[in-house]
Amino acid sequence: MLPSVDINVDEATGIWETDGLPMLYIPRHFMVNVHKEVESALGLSRYRDVLYQAGAKSAYYWCRKQAETYDISGFPVFEHYLERLTARGWGQFKLERVAEDLGSAEIAVQNSIYALESPSGADHATCYMFEGFFAGGLQYLFDEQGRKPFKVECREVQCEAMGFECCRFEITRVQGANT
Repeated sequence: MLPSVDINVDEATGIWETDGLPMLYIPRHFMVNVHKEVESALGLSRYRDVLYQAGAKSAYYWCRKQAETYDISGFPVFEHYLERLTARGWGQFKLERVAEDLGSAEIAVQNSIYALESPSGADHATCYMFEGFFAGGLQYLFDEQGRKPFKVECREVQCEAMGFECCRFEITRVQGANT
């Protein structure tokens, strides 16, 4: 099977690009090893927070750029984001439930790079990097719809590395945020 995303390489600079955005092609073990080392250095709680903020900003930016590139809007932008995460090898992402009006969703991930590279029976969820991804992607959707100050948050509630069938993420509206 070949990748389902086009990869364009600029002959002059060597920069890889997909969907109009610069990309890197790196070994999975490198990404996971960096993840584990930074978690160890900063501590799980602090690192999780840093990743959440960075992931949310990046997902928001990515969704905005994809909406412009493909002239799409609304929920299809978020669905496209999940499809692209799957196509780029992060895992297999499936939107299992969504209630746009309430700002909630549930996403299942199988074969996450972090779960696959973790020992069986891990003592904590290892795929928390995706929490910010999902929150930022949905936040873009709500902001695009003019639903400020509608805010969402995401948490990994089960992880394949801990023995569950899949990783599961719940996205909920932040209490007190208006529609």
